[in-house]
Amino acid sequence: MKKTFGKWFGLDVPLEEVYFNIAVAYLSIIFILMIMSGIYFGFERNFYYVIGLAGFVTAFCIGYVTQSHNYQRGTFAIAMILEVFYFPVSYIMEGRLLSFVIIYYFISVLIVIFVLRGRLRNMAFAIYCFSWAGSVLCVYEAQYKASGFNLSDVDYAVDIIIPFFIVGLFLCSEIYAQIKHYEHESRMAEDSREEADYLEKQKEVFLMNMSHEIRTPMNAIMSAAELMEAQVTDSETEQNIQYIMNACKALVAIVDDLLVISKQDDRRIVLAENSYDVKEFLTEIINMIAVRLMGTGVEFYVYIDPLLPRGLYGDAMRVRQVFINILNNAVKYTRTGHIFLKVGMKDITADMITLHVEVEDTGIGIKEDKLSGLFEDYLRVADDINQSLRAEGTGLGLPISKAIIDACDGNISVDSVYNKGSVFSFDIPQKVSDMESIADVGNRDGIKIMIYDEDAMFTDILCMTLRDLKLFYETAHNRREFKEMVFTGSFTHIFISLTLFPDLQNIDLPEGIRVFIMRKYGDEDYSAISDFPKLTKPLSAISLDRALTDFEPRDTQEKGRHAESDIDEEDHTVINARALVVDDNPTNLIVAERLLRREGFDVVTADSGNMALDLVSAMRFDILFIDYMMTGMDGVDTLRAIRRLPFDWAVSVPCIVLTADAHDGAKQMLINAGFDDYLPKPINISELEYMIKQYITPTGHGDTGDD
Repeated sequence: MKKTFGKWFGLDVPLEEVYFNIAVAYLSIIFILMIMSGIYFGFERNFYYVIGLAGFVTAFCIGYVTQSHNYQRGTFAIAMILEVFYFPVSYIMEGRLLSFVIIYYFISVLIVIFVLRGRLRNMAFAIYCFSWAGSVLCVYEAQYKASGFNLSDVDYAVDIIIPFFIVGLFLCSEIYAQIKHYEHESRMAEDSREEADYLEKQKEVFLMNMSHEIRTPMNAIMSAAELMEAQVTDSETEQNIQYIMNACKALVAIVDDLLVISKQDDRRIVLAENSYDVKEFLTEIINMIAVRLMGTGVEFYVYIDPLLPRGLYGDAMRVRQVFINILNNAVKYTRTGHIFLKVGMKDITADMITLHVEVEDTGIGIKEDKLSGLFEDYLRVADDINQSLRAEGTGLGLPISKAIIDACDGNISVDSVYNKGSVFSFDIPQKVSDMESIADVGNRDGIKIMIYDEDAMFTDILCMTLRDLKLFYETAHNRREFKEMVFTGSFTHIFISLTLFPDLQNIDLPEGIRVFIMRKYGDEDYSAISDFPKLTKPLSAISLDRALTDFEPRDTQEKGRHAESDIDEEDHTVINARALVVDDNPTNLIVAERLLRREGFDVVTADSGNMALDLVSAMRFDILFIDYMMTGMDGVDTLRAIRRLPFDWAVSVPCIVLTADAHDGAKQMLINAGFDDYLPKPINISELEYMIKQYITPTGHGDTGDD
């Protein structure tokens, strides 16, 4: 019995089906009562024929619903049988105005209310009104209008109490079933929510662990590659190292994208804001994209407004992610032509600017019907010409960029013509932490520059940058003009393309002219130009400012293939400074030690928090680098233990956390825990040098002898 009840009315049965089953049960009761009342009142044989026919048709409808599970049509048919046929005929045959039959009309009405939806419900209500009114009018005209109405004709139990009791009980049964199902659904929804919360937390833990496990070995690979790059002597090996670095950065970018998209699902992207150096920020991005385009035949041009503030305050990692995603998208879909990055600013106030960035490419473009969904997850731009493009990337770059820009209260837009190219524009508001310009736009008297390059677009952009820097310049368009201008123009600087350098070889330059060789990533050196400093394309206000500021005349410049690195990197070497590196990964310890030794540190390493405490108790350090996730005593516990040591210097020594934990809020959490700064893995050399410059003077903090 319990099993049958559960099968018909259980909580696992759909509510619409429960409503129908309750209606069938009460209809069965009504049919039985009708037959019993017919026997009690002695109705004629025709009454039983009507009852039997109605019961047969109703049973047929119930069978149809049971087989087809089409409760809407089956219920509508049953309602029509009751309203149009069964109740009216029974009522008219009995001929009693207050007969229980008229009240049973409400059974069909309740069935319609609880089961039917939409058009079928409206039709059933309309038919009900006509049927009920017609039945009453028919009996009233035939009998009561002539003979009048007498209360003695009323059988109160049969005519009123029993009908209202049955209809009321039916209504209560339907409402009770509804309440039980809603409670059950609420519990199920709560259980589902809790399960979803649990799965969301598990997803976050998984992604953070995945990020940590990928970043940790990637730190060793990238740092070791940078150390190798500083020692290689041939361009082919250097190019192979750049390929390794590029692949590693692409993998780390994918991990970052996955972390961001996991937050985008619940709109919880958290910005970790801090001050950052715009020159270092943009230089790293430009170099990364230039390396990616090495050997592709696609030209990369850059224009940077020299009036950009040197220091901005915001989430540099997220903003960098937007730059890289948009530029990588351009690289992916551009096979010929150029990519042009323009970085400027607008909406300038005393402490706020809006970075305005445009990325123009001559790639495959985007079809108009795909523009509206361009920022949806996992969408790739399909190209019928090159099917291989569809398989590249995760399809997350653009939606992630939009999510980050939205979190920064910025905006992004795109203009595109299919098979011609696209222009992505985005604005990101940022606070200003240092108003000094990234390049000196002061009037530099006496500087006169000649440009000799075969690339017209590059020359135009370079000239625009020189105008912004308020520098005098002229351009040579061919060999004859070049030779004439060298001796008649009184130039102080010559910027010449590597491919045009042979035009310079047989010329005796006038005294005091400084020559810069402009080359692309991957161009091979040869001995004839070893005496000249090199500038790597694309050039920008940042690289031009460094070149004109840092370089002495040619005879005093450093020789060798690494002259270019003297332009791009400032000297952060320290003297008499000791650093402690704490990490439970032996490879990362070795790499970090070598990186810091290259900066001039005396480096001591520890593979655990306990060992670090022993070392700090035995000697003094100028800076500490501590890994966060270590077995045993983690980075936070190690830092707190060091701060409690009875040495004055231990309380204030700069302590940088090294971590592969890149999830939202990690930086703020670790700084709140007591660390002075945050250096994510893989270690970025420019960020490391920037931190060293922030916390260590060139000669260290002084005495580094043992306490």
